[in-house]
Amino acid sequence: MRPYLVVKGLLPYSNMAIAHTPILIGKLAVFYQIFGVGILQLKIFTWILILFTDIVIYWVSKKLWGRKVAFIALAILPVWQLFFDGNGLWFDLFLAPIALILYYLVKSKRFFLAGIIFALGILSKQTFVWFIIPVLFSKVNYKQFIFGGILVGALFSLLLFPLGIFQDFIIWAINFGIFVLPGSLGQINLPDIKSLAVSVFPFTVLILTLLVKKLKNINLITWAIFGSLGAYPRFEYFHFQPAIPFLAMGTALVINSFDWKKRLNKSLITFYVLGCLFLFGSFFIRNWGEGTRFFEKNVDEVVIYVRSQTTPGDKIFVMNWWDNIYPLTGTLPATNPWVPQLSWYQEIPGIQEEEISDLKDSKPKLILLHEYSAAGLSSYKPKLLNDFLRHNYKLSTKVAGISVYIPK
Repeated sequence: MRPYLVVKGLLPYSNMAIAHTPILIGKLAVFYQIFGVGILQLKIFTWILILFTDIVIYWVSKKLWGRKVAFIALAILPVWQLFFDGNGLWFDLFLAPIALILYYLVKSKRFFLAGIIFALGILSKQTFVWFIIPVLFSKVNYKQFIFGGILVGALFSLLLFPLGIFQDFIIWAINFGIFVLPGSLGQINLPDIKSLAVSVFPFTVLILTLLVKKLKNINLITWAIFGSLGAYPRFEYFHFQPAIPFLAMGTALVINSFDWKKRLNKSLITFYVLGCLFLFGSFFIRNWGEGTRFFEKNVDEVVIYVRSQTTPGDKIFVMNWWDNIYPLTGTLPATNPWVPQLSWYQEIPGIQEEEISDLKDSKPKLILLHEYSAAGLSSYKPKLLNDFLRHNYKLSTKVAGISVYIPK
């Protein structure tokens, strides 16, 4: 959604609410500008990102441990990428190759470049900051590392000033994204025991690296642990993506270096492999035949209807549903700035009042509403917006379960 708005000439942070830092949004906007906006383009961008991660893990593993380990890591990586919801474009998926490059540069003692990559990681998503801890556990030339980071920060700030969005960046990405969002209503979603056990089990193989004397100093456990901390406080499997490369490399090292003659070792590996086969088999069965996420049949039906009622560039408003309706229909949101229909955004003081003011001025010809559920994220009802809808718009029709409202 946000890269699409950038392509349409809207500025990040100023014309749209963004809690994350902007590098992924900028790259995808450039990709859209060249190849057009669409589901296929998004998939191709995601495949390129996954392929790039594959190339990086092979290159890093080969440089550090040789060709055999590199091939094993490359074979393992896609399995856990897929299991941890890596079949879609997430900010966390984008962090995986950056974390790999940072790891290699630290191991290679190229600290100035490591500082640059670390800063670029934070500018891709703030949770990358967790990797500062395994970096500090290494022997680092802090002056070189800090200088590299400051250089990137300074150049980035100089870019924001001419665009006039520096203050908006501070408001959304720093104040809101770091200090407000983590504790906001709906953001704290801790896992149950089963989900926690499932997510942790694949990483238990890294404990075995401690049993191999020559692998004690690789620190992959530390990198994997802090690469996983993006899953707190809002637990989702895809937040583990930055840790997956370290899981793959650690598993490859165990396979390549473990003493297979010891009965205990064989028992541990057998138990681990059987557990992984069960987890991945269950995942595969559950997800077999699933279509494109966020582009299910009902989404397609709504898109066709909206296209028939609008022309490209028209303003509509989507409530309590996927915001991909805007790029898929060529329409624009009727509010400026556009703010997602999520509680942690909508409950910011003054946001709903500003949206209502924009709706009065722009007078969108359509408002789409997914009726509120009894529980979950879709149960949140922004009171002021909902009251405005009921008083000023009337139900026209329903398309694939989505209510379509038009002005009274």
